Amino acid sequence: MSIFNKLFGKKAPASVEPQSQLLAPSEPMATQVPYIDKSIFTEDRHPSELFPSSDSLDQRRSKKSLLEDLKSVDYYGMGMRDGFDDPTFETMDQNINLIACDFKEVYAQAIQEIDDQLLKIERTLAPQFEELMPYEYREVMLQKERLQEQKRDLKQQFDLAAVGEGYIEKSVERYKAGFKKGFRMWSNENLMFKPFNTL
Repeated sequence: MSIFNKLFGKKAPASVEPQSQLLAPSEPMATQVPYIDKSIFTEDRHPSELFPSSDSLDQRRSKKSLLEDLKSVDYYGMGMRDGFDDPTFETMDQNINLIACDFKEVYAQAIQEIDDQLLKIERTLAPQFEELMPYEYREVMLQKERLQEQKRDLKQQFDLAAVGEGYIEKSVERYKAGFKKGFRMWSNENLMFKPFNTL
């Protein structure tokens, strides 16, 4: 007998079937497997319930990041779209003014919040506070000085935003670069490489 016949030609012996019957359990397989509690693998609560501190961090970040949100806008892409869709330099100037207005609005809001905080501090600075709690009084005075410094910086940035300088400068320059790129694409498509029939 050849190897091929040994491997494929012969039928399985009859004794195999009784062995497989011996291996088959008399009870269903599901009853033999131990029950596993699903709570090990799943959580019924929302993650905000499990980690409440992350919500407060998100709120603090969103409050603090108004300026960061403005700085993270894709001004290059915005400028490129404007330069391609409406290729006039008046459009560029108008949109730069709008960008400056957005920044100035954020600065004004931050200045107002600082003024509100300074008003609260002024109300607590009584002579008795300094006498009874000198350490805490010094800490409050330091906080007041820091807020006043921030307010001076924000007022300066507010004035600089009108001329496209300060924190706003990078955003304005990216917008201008994008506008020039969009304008160049428009001019290449419509002026430079467009075939004209003169006859």
